[in-house]
Amino acid sequence: MISIVTKWWHVEGKRNEAVAALKDLVEQVEQGEPDTYMYCLHTAVVDGSLPPPNKNEVIFLGAWKDRKAFEDHRDGKLFQDWLAKNLHLFVTNGGKLYVSAEFADRFTGFVRKQAVGEK
Repeated sequence: MISIVTKWWHVEGKRNEAVAALKDLVEQVEQGEPDTYMYCLHTAVVDGSLPPPNKNEVIFLGAWKDRKAFEDHRDGKLFQDWLAKNLHLFVTNGGKLYVSAEFADRFTGFVRKQAVGEK
């Protein structure tokens, strides 16, 4: 299994649209990509965070069967079509999504079933 933590930034004033688009992406990935084991998105909470994040930050926590499954997701039709439709909602660099990414190899841990529920 390969995990990743990424950060994107939505365009100022586009938070609601960006969150709605990302919720749609999560539903599509859940239904269409069985090798995506975890796909959790969060908006930044500035109050209490050290260092304080940008208020436009979106944090992804994801896990895939293996690196190939991640690459299939990133390069696949589902994500690429979604990105083409919604890229205007996010910060870009050279016409591409501006993103920070850090891969991780989980060696232990758990996710309680309560973490799966909606707020």
